Amino acid sequence: MDAAEPGARRARLRLVGVLVAVLLSGLGACSTAYTEGTSAPPARPNGSLEAARAKLGLVQQDPCYTSRDLATQWTVCGRWEEEVRNVATAAAGARPANPEITDPAAAVEAGHERFLRAGCPAGVAPADPGACIAAVEVTRTGVTRLATGIAGAR
Repeated sequence: MDAAEPGARRARLRLVGVLVAVLLSGLGACSTAYTEGTSAPPARPNGSLEAARAKLGLVQQDPCYTSRDLATQWTVCGRWEEEVRNVATAAAGARPANPEITDPAAAVEAGHERFLRAGCPAGVAPADPGACIAAVEVTRTGVTRLATGIAGAR
């Protein structure tokens, strides 16, 4: 090993460290660019409501939403419940001051919580399958209301 080699290596490591620091500081500046110098809350991209609208359209095609026979369907609705909850949370976050979106999002959350409390995500019959069916119905009603609220939002 050459005596100059460790010094060259240290110089390269310092250079990499400086470059990483510059890149990270640049990223930090980007996060405040929308609101710097204002008292406005951070800007939310318009795409977040559009993304929620698109995902909501997909979850409305799921058998957990469309099935007339929830007595046989609820056992596979755990993943659907999670997806719907995520969509509702995203939509409410995109329009936190819009009750046409936040109220149905809260209804979706309530249905999801009932589904969890009844032990439904496991997909096996709990003590009361009726509780799971009722929870999915609450969630479905919230999804319908959320779709209406998102459709009217601009």
